[in-house]
Amino acid sequence: MITVALVDDHTMVRSGFAQLLSTEKGIIVHGEYDNAKQAYYALSKTKVDVAVIDIAMPDGNGLELLEKLRMKHPDFKAIILSIYDSASFVSKAIEAGAYGYLSKRCGPKELVTAIHTVAKGERYLCTDALINLSNASTTPNAIAELTKREREIFALLTKGMDAKLIANQLFVSHKTIHVHRANILNKLGLSNNVDLIRFAIANKLLDEEDQQL
Repeated sequence: MITVALVDDHTMVRSGFAQLLSTEKGIIVHGEYDNAKQAYYALSKTKVDVAVIDIAMPDGNGLELLEKLRMKHPDFKAIILSIYDSASFVSKAIEAGAYGYLSKRCGPKELVTAIHTVAKGERYLCTDALINLSNASTTPNAIAELTKREREIFALLTKGMDAKLIANQLFVSHKTIHVHRANILNKLGLSNNVDLIRFAIANKLLDEEDQQL
């Protein structure tokens, strides 16, 4: 069962999501919150599988809330919801640690798909967000320069996993992962994780890394 928290100050939006998800097998809405302070207090103490967080709230920013929650729970998984889907907004969400990004123009089925995807530890970006991020300039041939271990870590990074989670999965120290990450960024001519995601999107590696790498 996937537990979900909804954080949105618009009652109709939040209630609509809750009603939609209540009809989905395998998903249960664990909590609904209409402001950042209330959500932080609850979610810092009670862990859920996925949180759907509006980027704009009257008492704070959804990205700031996400950053604070990830400081408490490094593996905290969230989908950022916004009326905006420009590259800058999506990049900021990824930098804050979001696993998913949905435009409020997305349909209800896409919300369900995004929740299932993120619950598995994979990244989900709506189509408009993907298009707006697809501006990486690095050529796909650069991926051939990565070692087998670096390709494995590259794939995990594109899924939104941080160094600690990757280290636990691969049974190595997080310092080792940081070294590999630095080597990956250097070989691909990238600066940070957002650039890495852009590269993966532009070269259609997000959903096919196991086959391409």
